[in-house]
Amino acid sequence: MRHMLIAAASLAIAVAPLAAHSQSAYPTKSIRFVVPVTTGGPSDIVARLLGERLSVSLGKQVIVDNRPGASNTIGAAMVAKAEPDGYTLLQAAANMATNPILLTDLPFDTIKDFAPVSLTHLTPYVFVVSSQSPVKSLQELIKYIKDNAGKITYGTTGDGSPQQLATLLFAQTAGGLGKMTEVPYKGSSAAHPDLIANRISFMIDPLAAAGPHIKAGNLRALAVTTPQRNPSFPDIPTATEGGVPGYDFSSWGGVFAPAGTPRAIVQKLNAEIGAALANPDLRKRFTDMGLVAKHSTPEELGKFLQSEMTRWRAVLAKKP
Repeated sequence: MRHMLIAAASLAIAVAPLAAHSQSAYPTKSIRFVVPVTTGGPSDIVARLLGERLSVSLGKQVIVDNRPGASNTIGAAMVAKAEPDGYTLLQAAANMATNPILLTDLPFDTIKDFAPVSLTHLTPYVFVVSSQSPVKSLQELIKYIKDNAGKITYGTTGDGSPQQLATLLFAQTAGGLGKMTEVPYKGSSAAHPDLIANRISFMIDPLAAAGPHIKAGNLRALAVTTPQRNPSFPDIPTATEGGVPGYDFSSWGGVFAPAGTPRAIVQKLNAEIGAALANPDLRKRFTDMGLVAKHSTPEELGKFLQSEMTRWRAVLAKKP
């Protein structure tokens, strides 16, 4: 027995440096970056921009793999069930926090099955109305909604979408707005013709999506949803400046790995993502898209995800 224990201990000592070496040598092959949405959206573009930088800094190709469907859960489930070796990553979006609240049949546990790596970006939104609308400010919008109770329509991109959550938060923060009718669309671009033609009353839309129509004069921006004004649209006031104190909404994105991924690998990925996000050229690309580059520690992303889940659970519990 004594000889067996000594042999086992010797084996453990021998294997430990090999495991450490395999992690320090990471990566030794290409990395799959799963994006749970179709090509062309913010999450996809962010993953591709980061992938280009990481391919250079890590010395191995980062391959973007779009796996859309089921409110982003198809792609997320792939990563949750992947080998926790750092070679399969997820570019997640804000519904990572809302899906556990809205969906009862998730094929994974959002907290237990993922290892947070880093935030990547924030997506500011903006209150917009048609340029034909009589509404000229956020305060006027609130009055308009109250004066036209039951007649107000607002655009979203479906149940649990950022547009819906932003509007629910607006109604609860402003208070006493009464009943409004949600009009769901398949995407922002699908909603814009009705919004521009003043067939729906207003929309809280990504600044990146609404920006070209604001610049063209087809849409009127009333307020941005963030605590600070946006540098690309410095003349648009914040919601707090517009008369809704405390209103703060952004969508977001972040990178996750499967739970159990070695900490050394998570830390290496975090450092490389941080370096990429600090690059001036990349930050400008983000700004041009209406996004704000945002790096975090893995611990900060984990706490942020849990706080978002708590926040939206409270908001959705009050949904009319």
